Amino acid sequence: MLGLKEVYKDYFKIGAAINSLSLQYDFNILKKHFNSITCENQMKYGVVFRDNFEYEFSGADELYEFAKANNMDVRGHNFVWHNQTPFHIFTKSKEEVWQLLTDHIRIMNERYGDITPYWDVVNEAVEDKSSAFLRKSPWLMMFGEDYCNKVFGLAKSILPDNIQLFYNDYNEYIPEKRDKIVKLIKSINRDEKLVSGIGMQCHVNLYYPSIDLVKEAIELYASLGLRIHITEMDVSHFRFDDKQILNMPNPKLEELHAKAYGEYFKVFREYSEYIDNVTLWGVSDKYTWLDDFPVKNRKNWPLLFDENNQPKPALYSIMDI
Repeated sequence: MLGLKEVYKDYFKIGAAINSLSLQYDFNILKKHFNSITCENQMKYGVVFRDNFEYEFSGADELYEFAKANNMDVRGHNFVWHNQTPFHIFTKSKEEVWQLLTDHIRIMNERYGDITPYWDVVNEAVEDKSSAFLRKSPWLMMFGEDYCNKVFGLAKSILPDNIQLFYNDYNEYIPEKRDKIVKLIKSINRDEKLVSGIGMQCHVNLYYPSIDLVKEAIELYASLGLRIHITEMDVSHFRFDDKQILNMPNPKLEELHAKAYGEYFKVFREYSEYIDNVTLWGVSDKYTWLDDFPVKNRKNWPLLFDENNQPKPALYSIMDI
């Protein structure tokens, strides 16, 4: 069987979010099927920059070296987020924090930039739970309502011109939030195109969203002249508010799961003129972030390979194009 990266070589890169355990559990799958990785956590500012104001690169280095040895791209993830930020930096003055961020962007590019052609510059800045526009965060509180504009301007001034700068968010297909994202990107790109692309996370489930909502979002973001990456895709067996726990995958749900993946990838192929990368948020069901969210200790089976690293029907549904 061909690998996913061969099947989709004329469409887009195929990526996976990985961590150190992935190299133990999923090494062969990664080498065969993927040509792009995202560090699940190891490149985040709050992970590499410790409380003593010094860097710890060992986790990121391990994944970077794996990617480089296997001719993979790295999606840089991420510079500015309300989570996994080194919150101790905000005890400093505004000017000092800005200098720390400036140094951070430069340091990360110098260390990983040779195989990191795109960065999530700002992650999840838009509020999706109220009428508010931007999510409350220390970045917003310190640098004001236009902090995203400032951060993208900073990244643009530091990074080489060939590195693409992305805004990344979830629920990016829900019309109310989608329109806020569009508003934000239009504001940032008002005077100069600073945002190169939109990261559509695509954390979806078997029941929501409709495929038409996703298509509408792709078309709208593409109309802004943006490149599109599907950055964190998984297909949950459960609605977000569904608290049930199953001991093993339900065969009917597995059938729906395969159908859903097939429908999504059909759309991604249809819009491959705009889509450069489709990344899954994990490799196999052995470990996924959905094991503990939104229900603790619940298997969810959202990926293409099962807990024993065997292909699932979902994999075959997107291989047969």
